[in-house]
Amino acid sequence: MDTYRVARLPARLRGFALPDTSKSPEGYVEAGDYLVLEEKARHPTPDTDYARLVAPQLSGLDTWVCTRWRTQRYAALVSQERAPAMARLSFDSEPLAVSEERLFVLLGAFVDYRYDVSRAYYPWALQGVRVPLAPPRLNNCCTFVEALLVKAFSEAHGAAFSWDMRRHRQMMIASKTDYFFPVTAAVESGMALLAPSVDVPPHPWTLIQGWRSQWGSGHTFLVVDFHPETDKVLVLESNFACGLDGVGYRGLGILLDVGLQSPADWWTGSEVWTWRSICSTWSSQR
Repeated sequence: MDTYRVARLPARLRGFALPDTSKSPEGYVEAGDYLVLEEKARHPTPDTDYARLVAPQLSGLDTWVCTRWRTQRYAALVSQERAPAMARLSFDSEPLAVSEERLFVLLGAFVDYRYDVSRAYYPWALQGVRVPLAPPRLNNCCTFVEALLVKAFSEAHGAAFSWDMRRHRQMMIASKTDYFFPVTAAVESGMALLAPSVDVPPHPWTLIQGWRSQWGSGHTFLVVDFHPETDKVLVLESNFACGLDGVGYRGLGILLDVGLQSPADWWTGSEVWTWRSICSTWSSQR
């Protein structure tokens, strides 16, 4: 991705689930700059153009807007090197969500973990699953993400949140029927919303399953934050690379050295990866 396609809205526009203004709108998109996911010119007639935008304020995270009707244009579509700043999603009204503060607290259990691709032990038992418990304090990318997220959601929601061996096997990618089983498990269990596109920068606390080559070299990790001015991403992972041996922030260091919370001005780190670097390294991801 060399540039980002951006729609500049000078005024508020109605958003639609489909590129069809004859349908009822699903909400409004305020004036500002928005990432474009898809464009339909002269659709469904030569009189109108549409664009599908990333719209975090709407429940589906994306929406269609009419950008032109005959000679009247409602938005300017441009290409630029930087992604526009996106509104940080709020899940305060979501019935199944956990607080960011709770996730940071739980990270404390992983401070002295080391990375081992073939041996993994959990800091706690998981709902509906029998897993090996530490010590030794070793884990890998999949077991770290599962341990953190399932613990947080099961504590927050009890019986309203369900986890079992089928979900656990999905997190471990035990079957080749789905390249992105960890993401599938998170979405189907209610822990996550599916992103509207793999091409746009991630919102804070995005779960990603990426592959350098299918079934050849995969990685499961979390993007805690995105800095649009620099295109940098704050990656939280268990890894034995990029300055890590265990759980930490990519390019910054393990939790024992940098702390649990997002480091201040993390995007200024010279070894912190950009979103473009993530996309080019894991060319197949979700």
